[in-house]
Amino acid sequence: MPELTIVADDLTGALDTAAPFAMRGIRTVVALNPEALPEAIASGARIVSVSTDSRELSPAGASSTVERAIAALPAGTRLFKKIDSRLKGNIEAELDPLPHTRSLVIPAIPAFGRLVQGGSLHGAGVSEPIGIAARLGRHAGAATIPDIRTQADIEAALAGDFDLLVGARGLAEAMAVAMAPEPRVPGIELPSGPAYCVIGSTDPITVEQLRRLRRRLPELACIAAPNGEAPIGLAAAGPLTIIEATQGTAPADARTVAAALARSLVRLSPPPGALLVLSGGATAQAILEQMHVHILDLVGEALPGLPLATAGDLTVVTKSGGFGDENTLLRLLAGFLEPRERVALS
Repeated sequence: MPELTIVADDLTGALDTAAPFAMRGIRTVVALNPEALPEAIASGARIVSVSTDSRELSPAGASSTVERAIAALPAGTRLFKKIDSRLKGNIEAELDPLPHTRSLVIPAIPAFGRLVQGGSLHGAGVSEPIGIAARLGRHAGAATIPDIRTQADIEAALAGDFDLLVGARGLAEAMAVAMAPEPRVPGIELPSGPAYCVIGSTDPITVEQLRRLRRRLPELACIAAPNGEAPIGLAAAGPLTIIEATQGTAPADARTVAAALARSLVRLSPPPGALLVLSGGATAQAILEQMHVHILDLVGEALPGLPLATAGDLTVVTKSGGFGDENTLLRLLAGFLEPRERVALS
């Protein structure tokens, strides 16, 4: 039985919340859906994370999907309910299948400038303070919501007695430190290429990251994909190919765009040894499912907040739409425009 199971409403969340454990040498696997949980549990990993892919579902649909995930776990499994660090999604509904007496709720990520004061979330990427209790709804009465300004505040909060942990990467980092105080020393290497970057997120943070990348590297080929559909006859553009979802002639929901992006990438047939950089949880989920990936072995992080995993002979880096600073994509990808060198990141 895993020591901890993380239940996240999208794949990037399942990965970035589990990454701090992998960075400390703790065997960690991620299931792309509840149906893949038996395989993930059978791997013997100490940490299992699962995506319920329920961010865009109705509250009832989201609750039902989380219930399926919980039903697949051994009785007595310790749970971490991952929530979005800007409190998006069906938080109240997804807590319904998780019976508990007292929860510790910490959406803060101090390293990214997202803090909690007086029960409200504020900071980087949060235009107006967000009341946490309102997002918890009927579960607020059982919740402890401490003020969080530093990572040390999170570590101190963990000393309390709670039967459910609810939070994001900051809380996961504190738990990982408690399980393995010494970080793993070796750095993480990206494969030498080719690399395929698929941008499905429309978050302003990701949009600015891509703008910076293109401004600094004007020779970069960036393929526009209206509503996720890249041009027929699309071919890889050298060592680095970027496909960006753009607005189409008619509106399309996130799942439709993600499915189209998945088809666009699969048509390129990434070869063994390729790197996939996938931005946006729905995008990452759709692409990997289209490629018949059910389980990811989490290695660690390529950059803070950018989990790196393997699936067979592919390397996968995912990025939540709201993570990173304006130069994150530039730091990650610039090396692929150099002459086929191996890029080392520590």
